[in-house]
Amino acid sequence: MDETYISQYKWFWAWQDDKQEAWLEAMSHKGLHLRRIEAFGRYIFEPGTPGDYAYRMDFDRTSGKDSDYFQLIQDAGWEHITSVMGWQYWRKKAGEGSTPELFTDAASKIQKYQRLLVSLVAPSPAIMVPIVGAFKRFPGRAPEWVVAVTLTTFTMWTLFVAVNAVMILRRINELKPTTSL
Repeated sequence: MDETYISQYKWFWAWQDDKQEAWLEAMSHKGLHLRRIEAFGRYIFEPGTPGDYAYRMDFDRTSGKDSDYFQLIQDAGWEHITSVMGWQYWRKKAGEGSTPELFTDAASKIQKYQRLLVSLVAPSPAIMVPIVGAFKRFPGRAPEWVVAVTLTTFTMWTLFVAVNAVMILRRINELKPTTSL
C-alpha cells in the first residue's frame, strides 16, 4: 500500500449513516480525505490541506457508474469517492454557511432506507431454505456439532437482520411527517 495514505478503523451500523458522514467531515477538517473503504471498517484517507467538505451516502446497488443516477449527482457537483456493498459515498465542497445535501426531502431519504431494508431482508429466505432442506432430507445424519454450529449461525444472522431492520424502520419513522388530528 502507498505510504502516503493513512488508514483508520471505525465501525458504523447501516442506520448510522449520518454519524458516519459527520465523522468523515471531521476527518476532512483535519486534512484527511476519504479515498476508499476496505473490509471490517478500514477507512483509507489521503492526507492533504484541511477542507470543508460535505460527505453524503446513498444506498444504491442497481446503478452502474455510467448510469443516469451517477450522472445526475455528478452534474449537481458531487464527486463519487467509493462504493461499499451498495453504499455510494459522495463528497462536495461546502459553501459559505451552507451544507450541501444529496437528498432535498424526507421522501428521498425514506426511499434510501427502504432500498437498504429490502437488500438486508431479501436474502434471509434464501439462507433458510437450504438449511431446513438439508435437515429434513437427512434427519439424524449430521453430527451434533454441525447442527449446533448451523443453528447458532442462523440464529445470529436472524438476530443481526432483525436488529438492523428495527433500527432502519425507526429511521424511516423519524423521517415521516407527523400528522396532527
